[in-house]
Amino acid sequence: MDLQVQADFVEMADAQSEGMSDSGYFYGNKGEKPYIEHFKDAVKVYQDGQTFLDRFNMDPYAVHHKDNLYDPFVSHQDWELRRFLLCSPLSMAAIDEFLGMELIKALPLSFCTAKELRGHTELLPSVPKWQYHIISTTHPAKQPLPFYWHNPLDCIESLFSHMLFANEIYVTPQCSQLPDGATLLGIILSSDKINITNMTGGHVTHLLLISLANIKMTTRNKASSNAFLLTALLPIAEFLHLVKQMQSVLEACLVHQCLDIELEPLKQAAYIRWMMSDPLGNLRYCFTPLASYIVNTPKACMLMCVQGKTLLVTMAMYENFGDTFQHPPQTATTTLDQLSSINCDPLDVEGYFKACTTFCLSGVAQPFWCDWPLGDPHLFFTPKSLHHWHREFYDHDVKWCLAAVGEQELDFHFSVLQPLTTFQHFKDGISKLTQVTGRAQHDMQCYIIAHIANAAPCGIVIALHALMDFRYLAQVTTINEAHHQKILGALKELHEHKQDIIACGAC
Repeated sequence: MDLQVQADFVEMADAQSEGMSDSGYFYGNKGEKPYIEHFKDAVKVYQDGQTFLDRFNMDPYAVHHKDNLYDPFVSHQDWELRRFLLCSPLSMAAIDEFLGMELIKALPLSFCTAKELRGHTELLPSVPKWQYHIISTTHPAKQPLPFYWHNPLDCIESLFSHMLFANEIYVTPQCSQLPDGATLLGIILSSDKINITNMTGGHVTHLLLISLANIKMTTRNKASSNAFLLTALLPIAEFLHLVKQMQSVLEACLVHQCLDIELEPLKQAAYIRWMMSDPLGNLRYCFTPLASYIVNTPKACMLMCVQGKTLLVTMAMYENFGDTFQHPPQTATTTLDQLSSINCDPLDVEGYFKACTTFCLSGVAQPFWCDWPLGDPHLFFTPKSLHHWHREFYDHDVKWCLAAVGEQELDFHFSVLQPLTTFQHFKDGISKLTQVTGRAQHDMQCYIIAHIANAAPCGIVIALHALMDFRYLAQVTTINEAHHQKILGALKELHEHKQDIIACGAC
């Protein structure tokens, strides 16, 4: 039941309380039995849950909020300065120096030192706590490997019960494999390495973010919604193995080991359910399967435990990429069966990697998703629009067009376009572009078919037009049967004319 509908029902029920019994059922005439309408697979809710405000008011200092809304700070100005200092990059010593200025001392503040500032802040209601662990590895690394993480269930609970998402969350059952009355909370993960400093040391961090698939996409994708929470900082290791390729294998094993530690509470909740409060304070038995893992293609191959030049979702190898038929899916069962058939000690990294090469596996013996119920990599590795559509267009389609039409001719076509405020203008053409953004790749797609028409062979135009149709049809929010047939039709048309691209030497 949608949360807004549920809230409206509660208001209606309160207004009609005279017609209800203590049990909550509606009666007709006095003495008649209640009428109960059952819905198949309906989500069950229970009372006595806690909303965000309930937990906030459970704070031992909440009684002081009646007299001072900003307690434990004395005023709004006091709170504003506290927020500025804590969110700034200033160190504790720099904050002490700032608070020691005569001008600042004259202000009516509730804190005089950085230590007091931190102490007052810790009186506020708590948030998910950071945990710390040194990862032990079977092969030596240059430095110890610290691993910092939040309990992911705490992060999911804070998102699911947040009052700002009360009208932005879907809780309608979507999976027939769940028990009756269960609430499905789809987990979304995303991870990537980010450079912290480029000029001073080249420090890098590996972030793991978590969100809920139940939150509406338009809300979840807004940065201001804070719907993605930082749940872990994965360690970045430099292993001392003599073979560089084996260092990459050990790094992949380390990532799977850390993800297994971090995501264990979610796996347990997917097995046995976990009671959580929604934004309205209703308790629900929640299951937490992995719905999506957002990463680029190389990282997805690493997490899927397959080598490069191998598809993530099917059994096709790189020499099969031109086949017109769909290969069998690369399911979790298939991968785990292949791993179990390898008779080699995983501690022997080189020997195990060599044995895995037969199946085009990467050498990871224990994938993090192997014991996650309803978790199948060929389903939760969803397409990423930047890499799988826009980047694919620039890396392949544009090169085919340049080869078929000619660099000078195609650049001229783009250069004479009338500048528009909503699209990037390519005054010097596209053949010599560097550092092309996803926005530029998107804008090229709007022009490319018109530019190659009557300039490239007809078969190439048809093939690229079909691929463009596939690219945009695949981006719809919900793919129904009609969309599915159109996508299949676009792929069929591409395969019928792809030989024209090969014949002109474009690839």
